[in-house]
Amino acid sequence: MKAVIFDLDGVITDTAEYHFLAWKHIAEQIDIPFDRDMNERLKGISREESLECILISGGAETRYTNAEKQELMLQKNHDYQTLISKLTPEDLLPGIGRLLCQLKNENIKIGLASSSRNAPEILKRLEIIDDFHAIVDPTALVNGKPDPEIFLTAATLLGVSTADCAAIEDAEAGISAIKSAGMFAVGVGQEESMLGADLVVRQTSDLTLELLHGEWEQYRIKSV
Repeated sequence: MKAVIFDLDGVITDTAEYHFLAWKHIAEQIDIPFDRDMNERLKGISREESLECILISGGAETRYTNAEKQELMLQKNHDYQTLISKLTPEDLLPGIGRLLCQLKNENIKIGLASSSRNAPEILKRLEIIDDFHAIVDPTALVNGKPDPEIFLTAATLLGVSTADCAAIEDAEAGISAIKSAGMFAVGVGQEESMLGADLVVRQTSDLTLELLHGEWEQYRIKSV
């Protein structure tokens, strides 16, 4: 294992609540019901896809011009940035700081594959941006998850073969993308939501380099 690639939301920190509040504010303005179940369906997909999902759920997919949709997305992002400005290193999910240290000590490269355009700002606020050897720019990609492009791009930036990469996700679309990229997939969350993952942990505090190495070795033996 030469590299570990992380998703951001739900893996490194939990900004899902901030996304929920920002999208809820937009949905209320355009009179579309928005609840936590709807928010769950937006996990791991882009801002554009998220807005389309909300509009479709409210039967309003043809109500807005492209320019108006852009304005809605800008407003959502402004609300979200205001909320994430409160992030501190205390908002790192349990066990992640320890895992990053273990990876650095073993000279294992660290990458970020997140659809969030605010990822660099979030990593700065968490004071871990210097731990990452590569951060994929989602605006430079053609396809979002579950397409593997973001993970393939991360491996290229890290200079590592996909076969030598493990990647960590908390959404089924992300797990699908990892597997399509030919990587070892680690899921964080309920097992039934992590279909296809090679290793599933209930919470980030369960993630250790020892566990990753052990499961990785078993995975490699089965793959031969």
